[in-house]
Amino acid sequence: MTLRKQLWIAVAIIMLLALVVSIVVSTLSARNYLAQQLLTKNVDNAASLALSLSQLPKDETTVELQIASQFDTGHYQHIRLVDPTGELILERRNPDPPQGVPTWFVERLGFNVRPGVAHVSDGWSSFGTLIIESQTNYAYEALWEGTLRLTAMFAGGLLIIGLLGSFLLGRLIRPLNQVVEQAEAVGKRRFITTPEPRTWEFRALVRAMNQLTDHVRMMLQEESTRLERLKNHLQHDDVTGLLNRDAFLARFQATLDNRHGGSGGSFVVLRISDLAELNQTIGHAALDQLLARIAGVAEQQASVSSHGAAGRLKGSDIAVFGDGIDDSERFAESLLTAIRADLTAPETPQALTLHLAGTPFHPDDTTGEVLSRVDQALARAELEPGDSVAEEPHAVLPHASQNEWRSAITQALGSHGVQLARFPVIDADHELMHHEAPMRLVLDGESRPAGYFMPWAVRLDLIRKLDDAVLDAALEQLGRTGDCLAINLSVDSLRDTAFRQRLEARLTTDPEIAGRLWLEFPARGALAHPAELRDLCRIARVAGFVVGLEHAGPEAFRSHDLTTFGLHFVKLQASLVQGVQRSTETQALIRGLCTLAHSIGILVIAEGCDHADDVEALLDLGIDGVTGRAVQGVTVESGVRGD
Repeated sequence: MTLRKQLWIAVAIIMLLALVVSIVVSTLSARNYLAQQLLTKNVDNAASLALSLSQLPKDETTVELQIASQFDTGHYQHIRLVDPTGELILERRNPDPPQGVPTWFVERLGFNVRPGVAHVSDGWSSFGTLIIESQTNYAYEALWEGTLRLTAMFAGGLLIIGLLGSFLLGRLIRPLNQVVEQAEAVGKRRFITTPEPRTWEFRALVRAMNQLTDHVRMMLQEESTRLERLKNHLQHDDVTGLLNRDAFLARFQATLDNRHGGSGGSFVVLRISDLAELNQTIGHAALDQLLARIAGVAEQQASVSSHGAAGRLKGSDIAVFGDGIDDSERFAESLLTAIRADLTAPETPQALTLHLAGTPFHPDDTTGEVLSRVDQALARAELEPGDSVAEEPHAVLPHASQNEWRSAITQALGSHGVQLARFPVIDADHELMHHEAPMRLVLDGESRPAGYFMPWAVRLDLIRKLDDAVLDAALEQLGRTGDCLAINLSVDSLRDTAFRQRLEARLTTDPEIAGRLWLEFPARGALAHPAELRDLCRIARVAGFVVGLEHAGPEAFRSHDLTTFGLHFVKLQASLVQGVQRSTETQALIRGLCTLAHSIGILVIAEGCDHADDVEALLDLGIDGVTGRAVQGVTVESGVRGD
């Protein structure tokens, strides 16, 4: 029972007791007062009537008329006249009960008033004795009306006091409600703090809860920082801070293999000419500083795209790729311009020469093909004196202009609509957790992955239409099957308030379907908009669907407080989990990430698991689910239906 209800009950009981006591005291006092008045009236009226009768002739008619007239006008209940021997001479009665007064009330408050008695004389002799009882009906009616008025006043007072008490109680217990919400959030592994109220007792409680929340958050942040250091040691170059060769190429391969529609882009390699000679000229320490500055610019250029990265392939080679960038030559030239703008200091060696080579890549490329093309371009660039940029083009796409791409995508949406592929995700028991459903679109007579058309969809501002179509297709499939389905939506839709409102309106009406829908957003882009992500997670808790992040790395845990969102799952990027069985450091990193995520109630799923040996290794490390090329075979062996 709520505190508000208990207050109402307590107020009602107190007011009821006060009402009963007040009615009893008031009614008894009024009854005693009326009884005294009735007694006085009885005595006075008896004396007055007896005096009148004593002065009149004593014939039967005269006496009867006098008593009848007095009885009819004086509100009497009973008048009797008896002779000196006790024989009845004349009697008048009014037996009617009081009007509108319950019988039980009359019985409980019966008047016990002594009648008025007076002697009637006939000259010097006694004619008889007159006995008068006044009418009590009016007294009962007055008492009953007073009781009803008092009850009505107390009922009104009860209502006013209850409403006022509820209002005041609501203000007083608001901090308590906030503490309850905070405790519920902690139970869901969301660590939030609340402002301290004015009430001292509540302030102490809220302060203790905030301290507990801050303590747990600090523990998680410390663990996240430790894991980030481990990840940097494992995957990053010591001099430049960029990804090392293996980590960079794994990240690039994961981008090419991304089933969720990782788009094509541009791949650029920067080569510092005569690195050994520069080392002898400016010294090892100065060269390290120079490489670090160049690496910083390269990493900044890579961050322009949502899934870009920069890495050091070898001593003199730094590579950068960015998705959604179709002009690789311009991408390389902008990188060269940015580096030269940053290296204008006098200590920059004059002999520093930079050669850059670029090539576009598509999702159907392999890493070897891209590296082969960029090597050819780099060989041509090195033939040029001074800084140079060269490009090795890719095969020409079927649509050359924006209008052609807009027409093709729009027609495909109108004729075939968005199709959803299905890739199984299994849990630690090798049971189906859900199906990933990346977007496909029929273009040029073939079902194309998102990477084929997504850069143009983003450029032409068609991404929200595609997301709406993906959601429609997912809800239609969920209505036909009993599986859980995970769809990938863009950050543009996450930022769109109207889209979130439409999503809430559609899914709150069907909680059964909403409970089987998983929404995924790119980790880097989604975490850059925490307010929108937090609002979507609120909608998810109300409607019943779940929200998670894909392509997440340790930086997602380190740079952002995931405890405040209410996320359901995180999918680790493929470059982080590939070859996990061969690296103890990677195993330690993944185990730490799983522990950190589980402590805040977030499931961890591994993307891009392509080798069967990695599946068991990942599950042993605490991964809650895996997906990739190796999962299909495991799923079939386990008897779980997959597509």
